[in-house]
Amino acid sequence: MKALLASAFLLLAGSATAAHAAEAPGAVERLTIKDECTTLLVTYGEGLDEVNPLKIWPIFTADGVWSADANPPVAGQAAIRKMWEGLAARKRPSVGIHAISNIRFDVIDGASAHGTALVTMHRYDPARLDRITSLAADMLIEIDMHCIATPDGWRFDRMHLKSVQVAGYVHGEN
Repeated sequence: MKALLASAFLLLAGSATAAHAAEAPGAVERLTIKDECTTLLVTYGEGLDEVNPLKIWPIFTADGVWSADANPPVAGQAAIRKMWEGLAARKRPSVGIHAISNIRFDVIDGASAHGTALVTMHRYDPARLDRITSLAADMLIEIDMHCIATPDGWRFDRMHLKSVQVAGYVHGEN
């Protein structure tokens, strides 16, 4: 559907050149770019909930950078994949559910967009649903990201997470 919309836009635009599209994308192209970047973010969220590296590393460019708080950045698809595979291999006493909201993308040009979003993260033990005492969030994460058009479609070339945690919660241990 997205490809159909993009094709229709190009047919209707007729005389639009690639240079013009890169400088001043029209309304339909801006919406298409925002949708592509939002789809990447939703896929990232699914990967977080499922702790599934196969949903996370492919949405980054080959030289993309993922970083969180003051931790050293992880650069490149291979390194991002290795990091997420390591996280997936660790057993935790609870599962996390991530609610992504306040998604905003500003289209810079026809080949890039900058975005921000907020994530609230809730943890619980699915084997002990009778022991849930609160549905309050354990963490609030602000995501700052940059999407670019690549020959393989839209990808993140940069994503940084900045988190705030409730007292007593240690991410990766609870």
